[in-house]
Amino acid sequence: MQLKQVRNVTGVVPQPKSAPSVPCVAPHCKPVGNDPAVCKEQEDKRSRSAERTELAPRVGQGFFPLDEELALPRGRNLTSLQHEHLVHLSSWMPFARAAEMMQRLLGVQVSEASARRQSEQAGALALAVQTVLASEPFASSPSVSKPTKRLAISADGAYVPLLKGQWAEVRTVAFGEVEPSTSPAGAQEVTVSHLSYFSRMCDAQTFATLADVEMRERGVRQAQEIGAVTDGAEWLQGFLDLHCPQALRILDFPHAAEHLHLLIQALQQAGLVLPDDLLERACHRLKHRGPRLLIWLLARLPAQIAQQEGVREQVGYFLKREALMQYPQFQAAGWPIGSGMVESANKVVVQARLKGAGMHWEPSHVNPMLTLRNAVCNERWDLCWQEIEREQLRQREQRRNERATPRLEQMVSSLMLSLLRFRSPTPKPLPPPPRPMAPAATLPGSSRPSTHHPWKRVLACRPKSIAKR
Repeated sequence: MQLKQVRNVTGVVPQPKSAPSVPCVAPHCKPVGNDPAVCKEQEDKRSRSAERTELAPRVGQGFFPLDEELALPRGRNLTSLQHEHLVHLSSWMPFARAAEMMQRLLGVQVSEASARRQSEQAGALALAVQTVLASEPFASSPSVSKPTKRLAISADGAYVPLLKGQWAEVRTVAFGEVEPSTSPAGAQEVTVSHLSYFSRMCDAQTFATLADVEMRERGVRQAQEIGAVTDGAEWLQGFLDLHCPQALRILDFPHAAEHLHLLIQALQQAGLVLPDDLLERACHRLKHRGPRLLIWLLARLPAQIAQQEGVREQVGYFLKREALMQYPQFQAAGWPIGSGMVESANKVVVQARLKGAGMHWEPSHVNPMLTLRNAVCNERWDLCWQEIEREQLRQREQRRNERATPRLEQMVSSLMLSLLRFRSPTPKPLPPPPRPMAPAATLPGSSRPSTHHPWKRVLACRPKSIAKR
């Protein structure tokens, strides 16, 4: 049963449907009107019930406090659990298929547009939470209880289709724990387990900042040993310099073999005659003996050949990455030499959901969907959904406060205006106290001058003496 939110309380008390009338068999009851089944006592009860169920006065719109306690989605006809199931399904399959599965599994009818809108809103909430966490200082993040002994990191990019025929690169970094294993034939192998991913559609600098969320989660700074297997791109070197400069950097062997193939083709176009199996032998030697012979041969190429287009780029690529191709040492130390975990992440995390047939994405909707994909592929869906619900409640409370603040300010200003308008007038200043009466100038009952008569006052100044002649 779905819980519906009450948005407008009218005060109307619905009257229950009355049961069919049953004739009263009491001998003292008398029928009322033309209906013999209605007696005088039943008619009195109906009158009293009608008086109690009169219309109540209307009230204004408000919010239902129980909605927040139950964490119900606002403005939707789905319960919290149904909403979570819909977003979870939409992160695995197209929106139309997710709506179809909702009806098949739960019997809830949801349109494709609703599935898309609600999934994108949930992804935007999760994206906002992770963006805030990435901007916090490292000391505020919880420390890893059990640091990983050996951690492998690999990063790469893949393209997704956007609207209007455009394409954009999605960068992904994969993390995994390196563990030794034994093949069915008894040979020693290296496996990478407990994989997790972080993907965003942004530039390299922004990606390096946002990826700090997963770096903290996997305890990169607490790991005892780190091996970074990449394709040698420049932005990847800056990424490693920022987060784990102490990592052992390894050039992905398939990428090295691909550049060997391009080098051999460029040398053949330059006029050199090379054996047909040169690529196979060069890859075998590079993998088991290292790049020493390859670098020695490239340094001794004739100048007219080494400066030709195609040869110059490949020669510079290998000379710059000689330290990253020490494959015998890497294998002896138990490190993987291939970036298969991030290559599979491009397919499983990004392309499996965002690069389907006929899919074209709005740029602002890519990162929210990538955030949901990371949550399901990292097996942290429950934690991610809790963060989504908390962020939703926080934003709802913030919007409510923003709406309430102007009204509160208006009420305060109106109250102050009323106080100023109806305040008592300013009291008039008190008159000065009366001056004491001057004493009488004559004696009582006579006309003789008293001591206060002006004639008897002392002169304020004496007359000057007569000037000498």
